[in-house]
Amino acid sequence: MNIRIKLKGGSITDYQDVMKIADFVGCSEDGSHVFTLNLLKCARIPLDELDEILSRLGVHLPDYIYEKIASLRDYDVRISIKGSDLLIEAVEIGELEFLVKEGYAILEGNTLTYRAPPYRLWDLVKTLEEKGFKVKVDIDLSLSIGMTIRERFTLRDYQKRAYEAWSKYGRGVIVLPVGSGKTFIALKAIADLKLKTLVLVPTIDLLNQWADNISKWLDIPKGQIGIFGGGKKEIKDITVMTYDSAYINAEMVGKKFGLIIADECHHAVSQSFRRIFMMSIAKYRLGLTATPFRSDGLHKLYDEIIGPIVYQVEMEELQKRGYLAEHVEKRIYVSLTPEEKKEYERLMNIYLKYCNEVLPHIEDPRERFKEVLKLCIKDPKAREAIRARHKARQIALSAEKKIKIVEELLKKFANEKVIIFSRYTDIVREISRRFFIPKILHDTPKDERDLILRYFKEGKITKIATAMALDEGVDVPDATVAIVISGTGSNREYIQRLGRILRPKDKKAILIELITRHTIDHSLAYRRRRLELFEVWE
Repeated sequence: MNIRIKLKGGSITDYQDVMKIADFVGCSEDGSHVFTLNLLKCARIPLDELDEILSRLGVHLPDYIYEKIASLRDYDVRISIKGSDLLIEAVEIGELEFLVKEGYAILEGNTLTYRAPPYRLWDLVKTLEEKGFKVKVDIDLSLSIGMTIRERFTLRDYQKRAYEAWSKYGRGVIVLPVGSGKTFIALKAIADLKLKTLVLVPTIDLLNQWADNISKWLDIPKGQIGIFGGGKKEIKDITVMTYDSAYINAEMVGKKFGLIIADECHHAVSQSFRRIFMMSIAKYRLGLTATPFRSDGLHKLYDEIIGPIVYQVEMEELQKRGYLAEHVEKRIYVSLTPEEKKEYERLMNIYLKYCNEVLPHIEDPRERFKEVLKLCIKDPKAREAIRARHKARQIALSAEKKIKIVEELLKKFANEKVIIFSRYTDIVREISRRFFIPKILHDTPKDERDLILRYFKEGKITKIATAMALDEGVDVPDATVAIVISGTGSNREYIQRLGRILRPKDKKAILIELITRHTIDHSLAYRRRRLELFEVWE
C-alpha cells in the first residue's frame, strides 16, 4: 500500500513508532525521511496502539484501509495486483530475499515491495506456503462460471488419454494432427473445471467457429459466449478472443479468467504474444496444436508460459486406426519453357552475383539470404538483388507448365473434391478464370468465403483454388485431393495442407505437388517435408 509518511527532525520515539507500521524508503529533497505504510506491520499490533501512533504522526487512514488491515491479521505475506504486476509484501522485507535469488520476483527499491509477473501467482503461493508463510492473496479468485454446462459429446480413446495427461498438472500442450478433434479436449476442460475461460485463436474465422462449437457441444446459448475481435468487444464467462486483441488488452483480461486455452499455440510463444500469458493469473493453461515446433526454437518457451508437451500422437497412428484417412503423396516434375528458363537464370544471376561479391564467405543459401535482407536497409544493390530473386522465384513457382498439369488433373479428378493451393494470388486468379473454379484469397469477403465453403461441404461445388488463405485457422470441409502448385519451405504449411484431406473416408486421400526442375522450387519442396530447428539467442 503506497501511503507515504514523512518525518523530519522527529524524536527517537517517533522513528521507533513509524518503523512499527511502515518501511523506510529514502530521503526527500528537503531532508525528510520517507516511509511507506506496511499493512502487514499494522496488522501485527493492537488496534489501539495503531490509532495512537497514526494520531501522533498526523496520519489519517480511510475505513477501507482499516478493513484491509483487519483482514491481514493472521497472515505473514500479502499478494495483490497493481497494473501489470503482482505486489508481494511482508512484515519484514528481508524474509523474502529468497524470491529474488530464486528468480520469482524483483525488489522495487522505492516502495520496498517485491514485484512479479501475474503468471507467477500460483508458484509464489506454493513456494511461500512450503516455506511456512501464511499467505493472503488479495485478488478476486472467484472465477467460477455462472452458467449451466451439459456435455453433448464423448471423447475418443486417444482424446481421453490426452485429456488425462493434461489434467494431472492442469498445464501443458497437446499435439494432435489436423482434423483429429483437438477442440473436444478443450471443451472437456471447460466442462470439468467450470472456470471462467479465455480461448485464444489466431484468426477472425476461428472466433465464430469456436463460439459455435462451445454453444453446440456444451449446450450454452451462443449469446452467453463472448467474442472479442473482428469488431466485437464482448467479455463474458467464456470468451473467444484473437491473439492480437488479447495482446492489446493483456492487462485488462489478465485477472478475469481461471483457464486459458491457446488454439494453434505455436503462435503463443512469439515475442509479442507471450505477454498475454505472462500477465494472466490463470492457474489452468491448455495449448493445442498440430505443429508444435518452430524453426526459430521458440517452442522451448512452452514450459514457462503454458506448460510442457504432455501428450502427442502421430498422424500415422490415427490413420492405422481409422480416425484419419490414409493418404499417398505424388510429385509431378515440370520444366520451364525456354523463355521462362532464360529469364529465371538472368534474374538469379543478378542475385547470385551480388552474394558472391558482397558475401563470399557465406555458403548456406538461407544465411546468405538473411544477410542480404539486412543489407537492403542501406544498399540499393541489395534491394535490386532481392527483387530479382523474388521475381525468379515467382517464375519457378508459377511456371506455365503447372497450369497445364492442373488442367489434366482436374479432368482426371472430375468427380472428386479438390483443393488447389498456391503461393501466389496471380496464379490462383488465372486458374479461377481459366477453369471457372471458385477462389478464396485473403481479400475474399467473409460472406462469399462462407458461401463457397458451405457449397463445397454440400457438394454443390467440388473444386476450390486458394493462395495461403486456407492454410491455418479455417474450418475447411474435407477434400479427397490436394494439388499444391507452390508453397514456402515451411513444414507447418505442409502439415496444414495435408490435414485438409485427412478426414476419414473410404478411399485414400491424395496430395500432389507440382515441382519445377532445376529451380528454387525443388529445394522448397524438400525443405517443407523436413522440420528444421534453429537455436535462438535472446
